[in-house]
Amino acid sequence: MSNVHQFSSKELIQSQASRWISAMDRGLSDNEKEQFNKWVKQSKAHQDAVFDLAKLWDELSVLNELSALFPNKQVPSKSTFATAHYAMAASVIAVLLIATFMFAGLNYYSESSQDQAKYSKIYRTKVGEQATYVLPDSTIVQLNTNSLLEVAYTQGRRQLILSRGEGRFNVAKDASRPFSVMAGDKSFTALGTIFNVQRNAASDLELVVTEGKVMITDPTVEVNAKDFIELQTASNETQQVKNIKASIVISGEKALIKESITKPIKQLSIDDVQRDLAWQQGMLIFNGEPLSEALQEVSRYTATRFELKDPALASLKVAGVFKAGDILGLLDSLQANLAIEHERLGEHIVSLTQG
Repeated sequence: MSNVHQFSSKELIQSQASRWISAMDRGLSDNEKEQFNKWVKQSKAHQDAVFDLAKLWDELSVLNELSALFPNKQVPSKSTFATAHYAMAASVIAVLLIATFMFAGLNYYSESSQDQAKYSKIYRTKVGEQATYVLPDSTIVQLNTNSLLEVAYTQGRRQLILSRGEGRFNVAKDASRPFSVMAGDKSFTALGTIFNVQRNAASDLELVVTEGKVMITDPTVEVNAKDFIELQTASNETQQVKNIKASIVISGEKALIKESITKPIKQLSIDDVQRDLAWQQGMLIFNGEPLSEALQEVSRYTATRFELKDPALASLKVAGVFKAGDILGLLDSLQANLAIEHERLGEHIVSLTQG
């Protein structure tokens, strides 16, 4: 992937630099020294980050390591390091506070068995917003930006409709009531599972299964309790599955539906899964996508739209990790790593040109 251009956010670079500084504190192996050299030579931003962070680290071993690796780089003296432990403590406190707020934002329902059997509600998120809900049966739903989900539980079925956006479904087991998510002209029935559905258009959908398996059918196919039990051990070769023209996707696989046609199921690597589901941690990961596609994905989380003045920029392959909705961080990274300048043409329009 030599033609892929890295453009990472300042936060990610600082995080990577922090890990390298910590490793230097205990001592780098020969292999780690080689990896560190490669990382630090990727961009000036990497070099600046590691040396800036060294100024806050209260260990002479780090200074010696940097001096040995980069003899021509001026390393700060030990007298400048008095605030290191305070900065680290503040970082830990910030992480704990974030975790506390995330837990507080979890909407939890405690209902009677009668309410659990019959339940209906509409959930929605705004552009740039993400939310997690616990349904009456203990199913956990996480909605991504600009999503709309309708939930309808009855005595015999758990039916959800994803009208727009994206959702992750950690489905509570209930053999008496199958769980299905309808999106566009497809239905996704959980066969004891955790899965992610993204609706790009009525006929363009994405399914990623991370646990168990999911059956894709037309919305007209209804799965009752008896069918559900029989399908637990079914595969794509099972006659029952063939009869209803269904596709079964298992853990670690991804299905793409383009213009209502289910494409061949794709086996995902761990990196693929992390990239597709990074939004669940509020992050976006790019690994060789064209810049135009990366910017389109970024735009899902904000009102900002991008215009590429140079057509060649559209096909520029990029890689990096960003916090969803962090437009300023993105623009700074494009400028620092790829020399791409930006100009605001209005409140929500940004023009990009090659510097």
